Amino acid sequence: MFGIFKRKTKIQSIAQEVPCVLLHSFGDKGIYTPEEIDQALQKLGYDKSKDISHYQYAYGMFADEASYELLELTDELGNYGHFQREVGKMLLNTPEPIDMHIYFEISRQHQNVSLSPGHQKVSESDGV
Repeated sequence: MFGIFKRKTKIQSIAQEVPCVLLHSFGDKGIYTPEEIDQALQKLGYDKSKDISHYQYAYGMFADEASYELLELTDELGNYGHFQREVGKMLLNTPEPIDMHIYFEISRQHQNVSLSPGHQKVSESDGV
């Protein structure tokens, strides 16, 4: 149970942070290469040697199936299509893979909330 919660939290974090960096660094694409994903995660301060699972989830979310298989992620994350549907279910409660433009929107909305002036005050007053 705890493992599923941790996995969902990590996937949500990746969906909120990484797509805007990919978009600004590499342009509007439907998929990104593992090298581009590596660079985006490095820009966000992630260290591949310390958190390989963060990188693996990002590859599974933003790379194509050929890259997924080349990186041998099936052992870690399961079948590519199944993982894509699992992410859709976790983030949007739909058993469908998520289009990159939806990831861009999730990330943009997260950035807008994080940057809004009243965001911290609202959280503090709620005791969160």
